[in-house]
Amino acid sequence: MMDPTTRALERLADTLWAQRHLVELLLYRLTVAKLVLAADERRFVALAVGEVDDAVDKLRDAELKREVAIGELADQWGVRAEDLTLSEVAERAPEPYQAVFADHRDGFQALTEEIEATASENRRLATAGLRSVQHALDVLTSDTTGTYTAAGTTEWPRATSPTRLDQTL
Repeated sequence: MMDPTTRALERLADTLWAQRHLVELLLYRLTVAKLVLAADERRFVALAVGEVDDAVDKLRDAELKREVAIGELADQWGVRAEDLTLSEVAERAPEPYQAVFADHRDGFQALTEEIEATASENRRLATAGLRSVQHALDVLTSDTTGTYTAAGTTEWPRATSPTRLDQTL
C-alpha cells in the first residue's frame, strides 16, 4: 500500500501528464489555425478558432485537476499550495519523482515558448487578413465609384477612373 505522500506524488504526476497532452493538443490546433490563416482559407478560420477554444476549455478543466493534486501534495508536505511551484516539487520530491517533475517543468516551458511563438504568428496573419478585407471593403464602398444617370451613363463624382470592380462589371 502506498503512503499518502507517494499517492499524492503519483496523482500529481498523472495529472501533469494529462495536462501536458492537452497543452500539446493546443499547440497542434494553434498550428492548424496558423496554416489555415497562412493559406488564406477564410472559410475554415471559424472552425480552426473553435477548435483552439475547445482545447483551451479542456486545458482549464485540467488546470482545476492540477490545483487539486497540488493541494493534496501541499497538505502532505505542510506547505501552502500557492507556494508550491513545479520547480519546488521537482526539488523536494524523492527519486524517481524528482526526474519526472523536472521533465514536466522543462516540457511545459518548451511548449509554452512554442505556443507563444505560434500565437504571435497567428495574430500577425489574422491582422494581415483583416487589413486585406478592410482594403477590399474600402474599394467597394469608396466615394470614387460612379453612379448611373437617368440616361444610363456613369457619372463620376470626381475626376477619377473606374475601379477594377467597375471594369469587371
